[in-house]
Amino acid sequence: MHGSAQLTSVFRSGEKSDRRIDRLPALFVEKGEVPSALLPAGPFETTWTGILKLSKRQRLIFSFEGEGEAILTIDGKEILSEKGKLGTARSAQTRINPGDHEFSLQYKSSADGSARIRLFWEETSFPRQSVPPTVFARTDDAETTASIELRRGRELFATSHCSKCHQPEQLAGGDPMQEMLEIAPLLINAGNRLNETWIRQWLTAPESLRPGTTMPSIFDRTKPETAQKVADLAAFLATMKIGDATAASASSTEAQILAGGAHFHQLGCAACHSKPDQSEPDSEHHRIPLNNVAAKFQPGALAEFLKDPSAYAPHRGMPNFQLSDEERSTLSAYLTAKSKPTIPSPVEGKGDAARGAELAKANHCGSCHAGLPMPEKLTAASLEKIFAADWAAKGCVAAPEKRGAAPVLHLTEADKTALIAFSKIGTSSLAHNDKAEAAERKFHSLRCDACHSRDASPALLDLTHSETKSLTAHIAGANEKLDQSRPHFTFIGEMLQATFTQSIIAGTVSTKPRPWLEMRMPAFSAHANSLAEGFARLHGIDPKEKFSFTLDPSKVAIGADLVSADRGFGCTTCHGVGDIKPTAAFEVQGLNFTLANQRIRQEWFSRWMDNPVSVTPNTKMPLYAPNGQSPNPALGGKAADQFDAIWHYLQSLKK
Repeated sequence: MHGSAQLTSVFRSGEKSDRRIDRLPALFVEKGEVPSALLPAGPFETTWTGILKLSKRQRLIFSFEGEGEAILTIDGKEILSEKGKLGTARSAQTRINPGDHEFSLQYKSSADGSARIRLFWEETSFPRQSVPPTVFARTDDAETTASIELRRGRELFATSHCSKCHQPEQLAGGDPMQEMLEIAPLLINAGNRLNETWIRQWLTAPESLRPGTTMPSIFDRTKPETAQKVADLAAFLATMKIGDATAASASSTEAQILAGGAHFHQLGCAACHSKPDQSEPDSEHHRIPLNNVAAKFQPGALAEFLKDPSAYAPHRGMPNFQLSDEERSTLSAYLTAKSKPTIPSPVEGKGDAARGAELAKANHCGSCHAGLPMPEKLTAASLEKIFAADWAAKGCVAAPEKRGAAPVLHLTEADKTALIAFSKIGTSSLAHNDKAEAAERKFHSLRCDACHSRDASPALLDLTHSETKSLTAHIAGANEKLDQSRPHFTFIGEMLQATFTQSIIAGTVSTKPRPWLEMRMPAFSAHANSLAEGFARLHGIDPKEKFSFTLDPSKVAIGADLVSADRGFGCTTCHGVGDIKPTAAFEVQGLNFTLANQRIRQEWFSRWMDNPVSVTPNTKMPLYAPNGQSPNPALGGKAADQFDAIWHYLQSLKK
């Protein structure tokens, strides 16, 4: 796993062991599930080790939550031990000085292999809350580095769709690695969308159009006959059409191009893409280039693609922004007008579609791209056979002179090393759907970290958004808007109810939580369920947890007073309540209170109210009760009781 705040976790199950990097000492594993990518299901033990970093002296009380057995040790001293139902005991108050401290949390699952563990702390200056990932750090060691490499190789094998050609001799049941079930883009309408010249370049050298692509070069480009093969296959793909051709767009006006450029900036497209007039790839940030858009899409096809990018590629990284017709047409106009293609002159020679269909069949193109012709029998070696071979000696991962007839994968040397390392441990882990780890992988591969900061890592957009600011220069007051900060992701799995997380990732929320943001959360519908579940599990939380709450009318009334401007904290200055607008949200606005009971978890709400800056470093939310003492006299000035009353009030509101 990636991230700035990390611990090393070592898992053991019988004689087998595995290690990985975690942001938190937290787990949620159901009976029958694997605890980690490289271990089978069943009872296990794990130990998190690393450094606990404190900036000041604290007198801390620790506690657990979950089931199993747990032992917390700091600087070699046992702080807390508990067995069975965790959370009934608390440690003695322990003084820990500022600086770095050795940290260890040993955990043993239940006998049936199910597991749930979380670590909490509290002090006089703050109430009980989960220990945040930002206080942890790890030290590198050779075994952990090797494990990280194995996981990288495993991910590369799955995302490169290697098993689509190298299929298992016997179908295995169970719950396979998430990426093993994903599909490559469908090409059944390639002729409606793509220019044949672009297809030729893509087939010849896909990495020249999209650095880092998993699309291999299936023909040896050093051989003279390759040009004709490429022309034939491109001609065949150009015949793949559904219905009538996409209606061509009329010539774009300067006003449309300007409007599209503004949308490009306002939607934060620079988080994942370099500008269309930038020819050199962004190798530092691995953003996807757009300079060949004009050469790629047929007239009108780009605007149609933007209607739902997942329609023919449900697992593609490009999500659905649910754009309006105006947004789609003007974005298409801007991208097409400013695109500066770098595609070489087309190779001379006419392609033969019939020969191309035979090439598609012979090269198993349909193994990855469903709907293309397939041979009666696969000729690629089985999954078992390739894992019994030496990948460094022959095949896709080997050096060019040893590759033979295998396609060219566009891999770095580090990628090849990782794949070879993974090949030596066999296929068993491909059948393990490690749900928390899968969510962490997707957090990065879907580029969630491009828009959202987490722990101490800023969002990439914070660094790149200025590149496109000039695209809104023609709009009066473009930079005079409410605060445009996007949600911070450090506590996302602890903050949101998993059902709400799923709906917002799927793009099915009925009310936009932050309607003042020019940017919007796009829909990753194919990943919504797995991400929502995985984000909760990363915090040791059951994504299917049931919420029951009994309203106390007296607390509801007190809470209503506490959020008011005349008798309380003035929350309604920035937060609306249903159709009632905030009274004075000039620079920053808060979420409408009626959304609270379907969005957030009470545990996170208590942390947020106690110290908002500890949750979101740049938040404008004030600190109302430093050290748990409130200036408001309600409920004796006890901040925790006041915040509980506000929670009751929020739960009483109906959407």
